[in-house]
Amino acid sequence: MSNDRTVGGARREYERVADALRHEIEGGAIAVGEQLPTHAELVDRFDVSRATVQKAIKALEGEYVESVQGKGVFARDWRKSVAAHANGTTAEAAVGAGSVELDDAVAEAFEADDITIDAYCLTAESLNAAIVPQARRILRGELEPSSIHVRLLLARPGAHLAIPRIVGDPDDTRPLDRLSELIERHAFTLRNLLEDLGRRDVEVGVEVRTLPITPVAKYYLLNRHRGLMGFYKVEANTVDLPDGESARIHDVLGLGARLYLQGPEQRAECQQWFDSLWNTIAESV
Repeated sequence: MSNDRTVGGARREYERVADALRHEIEGGAIAVGEQLPTHAELVDRFDVSRATVQKAIKALEGEYVESVQGKGVFARDWRKSVAAHANGTTAEAAVGAGSVELDDAVAEAFEADDITIDAYCLTAESLNAAIVPQARRILRGELEPSSIHVRLLLARPGAHLAIPRIVGDPDDTRPLDRLSELIERHAFTLRNLLEDLGRRDVEVGVEVRTLPITPVAKYYLLNRHRGLMGFYKVEANTVDLPDGESARIHDVLGLGARLYLQGPEQRAECQQWFDSLWNTIAESV
């Protein structure tokens, strides 16, 4: 193990560990809501002291990770913190301006006895992040729903989607390969998270279907009466591709995207739209 006890050395070592973990969370290698490796595993991986690992985790807390007593360290939705700092505002201010935070809406939905969620989005990463705290409340006995049923519509892994694509080279399929990995990871994480609750006397149903379409909007219907709609922005973004190379791609990003409550007529129309996709060209996975 390297000696990282000196003031300068310890600082460099913990920053190296924190930067590596931050990069993995931002890139999706560690999914939002996913548990990080244990302190012992990080000590072995980075060849540093336990104190250095603890300092690195502490540096990431609040924006990138959350420590849960007796459970471990979990990745947070870092994009919300970045968006709040960039806009010079807070989540509460955004809600006051007319938009709704998905975390808050899902938390309210989980207060019901029978919970239903229909969602149409790119990868389900934000939905995962919103459901994780509510799943923990159920595990702690703070919530006791009778049932949870989720229908999830995602972009189809392996399909030749219009976006993402490398800037200047639309025929390169590596951005699509990266997206496929993200979709499969987040769908798997969400399904496992909810099905685990099914072993806690909660009736759980999770059905995932995919479309050969890149969504440019995200839609959530919670408990059949609360509809939320937001829009992805197409932006240029530098990412790590599956082969390890970095590239600048055009991508649809939900960073800073606001969700707006729908009125009854809008909600009914969007429900028909969702069902039309679900019942026609969507394929089960």
